[in-house]
Amino acid sequence: MVVIDDPVRSREDADSELIRDKTWEWYKSDLYTRLKPGGKIILIQTRWHEDDLAGRILAEMEAGGDKWEVVSLPAIAEQHDPLGRKPGEVLWPEWEDQTELDRKRRAVGPRDWSALYQQRPAPEEGDYFKADWLKPYDKAPARDTLRIYGGSDYAVTADGGDYTVHVVVGIDPEDNIYLLDLWRKQASSDEWIEAFCDLVKEWKPIGWAEEQGQIRAGIGPFLDKRSRERNAYVARDQFPTRGDKAVRAQSIRGRMALGGLYVPHAAQWYAELRSELLSFPAGKHDDQVDALGLVGQLLDVMLTGKKPDVPGKPDNPSGYRSHSEPIHTNDAVHY
Repeated sequence: MVVIDDPVRSREDADSELIRDKTWEWYKSDLYTRLKPGGKIILIQTRWHEDDLAGRILAEMEAGGDKWEVVSLPAIAEQHDPLGRKPGEVLWPEWEDQTELDRKRRAVGPRDWSALYQQRPAPEEGDYFKADWLKPYDKAPARDTLRIYGGSDYAVTADGGDYTVHVVVGIDPEDNIYLLDLWRKQASSDEWIEAFCDLVKEWKPIGWAEEQGQIRAGIGPFLDKRSRERNAYVARDQFPTRGDKAVRAQSIRGRMALGGLYVPHAAQWYAELRSELLSFPAGKHDDQVDALGLVGQLLDVMLTGKKPDVPGKPDNPSGYRSHSEPIHTNDAVHY
């Protein structure tokens, strides 16, 4: 029998993909190979992150791997408690009663409370992004009232575990952000380039955000070539990869905190988007957040939508264009 006790030392280690990968390799290569036939493994740990050792073991089990018996004892009981507690009952009232747990819950915040005390690494209400920032809509505003932008988070290979994500957003005259379209797939570059061209031709965005780096340098010429061949023209702006992912997503987070993000709740991809946003930065995937973060950086230098023209009234009776008014040429923007 092997007992693994707390393989994650700290929040910093839990948030490090490199350390999570090393822990997984240690488990698969060093520990598992030493298990005798019929041997058992007991894993005792706090669920710091969805992609921690327990998370990967559970994902492997769901895919047909080894069977595990899961015993989860949250500080405050939830539905189907293994000890038979009613929802809301505390685990050890003689040690920490409801008042003490409420105090700690306020002190540590929703992410650490959900992970360290409730054994759910992704809080239901969200930590970095809040659930009430997602505002459902059935029908987007008319296109002529929106300024439309896009952004992409590119993946290197089709089977590397990462997703390529394209997002399209529209900004109305009140600066509200509507998520109009989203494409996400573990796909080879030729497939996601075609998807990019499809979205550009359909939505005719003013600008498109992407990261600088090796992927852009390697795929860029092919992407440029296919865009010209398909007449999918858009001005693409590159933003440097700096700071951690939370820092790079700060711009879109600030906009969502003030006005929310309007999302088509009936879209097939909405559930996965919501889960990723509310799990960030503790979730296994963050490609949709990365794409939205790039759009947020682009919006910092772009304009909001315009109100519909009044019939019979010229849009600019003076005949002069203000410095901030864009001229559109082949879907590129020049100031």
